[in-house]
Amino acid sequence: MPSTAIPADASLAGLAARLRALREGAQPRRSQTAAAGHIGVSQNKISRAESGLFLLEPSQVDRLARWYGASPNERHQLVEWAKALKPGRVDSRLIFQRGTNHFQERIRRMEESAAVVRSYQPGMVIGSLQTKAYAGAVFGRRPAAEAAAAVESRLSRSRMMLEDPSRTWVLIQTEGSLTWNLGGAAVMVEQLEHLLMVSELPNVHLGVVSLATALDFAAPHGFHIYDAQAVQIGTKTATALTSDRRDLDVYEQLFGKLEAAASFGAAARERISEVRTRFEEFATR
Repeated sequence: MPSTAIPADASLAGLAARLRALREGAQPRRSQTAAAGHIGVSQNKISRAESGLFLLEPSQVDRLARWYGASPNERHQLVEWAKALKPGRVDSRLIFQRGTNHFQERIRRMEESAAVVRSYQPGMVIGSLQTKAYAGAVFGRRPAAEAAAAVESRLSRSRMMLEDPSRTWVLIQTEGSLTWNLGGAAVMVEQLEHLLMVSELPNVHLGVVSLATALDFAAPHGFHIYDAQAVQIGTKTATALTSDRRDLDVYEQLFGKLEAAASFGAAARERISEVRTRFEEFATR
């Protein structure tokens, strides 16, 4: 019987490798042609799916995993990965109608499915870096139950960063985003201290674009790149999740420019510490 171990690298490449391993380990062994016939696609799509070049529908992943003899637990995990990696556009009005926590859970699954997460945020602290108090200020205008669920989902993403050293995070903030006084000075002091702590983790590379850095390009909204497979783009009125290669190329090039402009390591911590000191002064007035 195939192994039921669930790999840690839950990226599109990880999903592809696991589907291939399940097919090759099935008894009797299944061919790509037979697998394609089982779910009604071409053999080429199965080949590309097993190479990390094509994402099958969650229902197709479920049918294949079941046919290969995967355990219910592993089948469920593989389907969740396929759902998380599936691109689509979600209007913010729909997010608010369904409850912000639903979308936060989708983002958590995206981060869970990636081996490398690259994020940029010009207006506030990146979600996976937020403290409970700061996240509470972000979602404070939502109904109480919805806000609490959204905060908890955001904190689960933070715990993922702290507890899973196998995943790499490259996170870039503008200095302006750190000076935005969201929730009050005391909340900001706690938040900035958390950033200083997280920046010391070996799997986290936290960069800050200083106000003193002259730039020849604009990056007005936040975005997150999951491996090199999908990008989430957030604006005031809508959020998009896409795996279109053209979009990925645009945001990967932009992220490269941001990396070149940002300070990392001790230099980034110096900028964060300076902002924290200013908020500490505000808190004691």
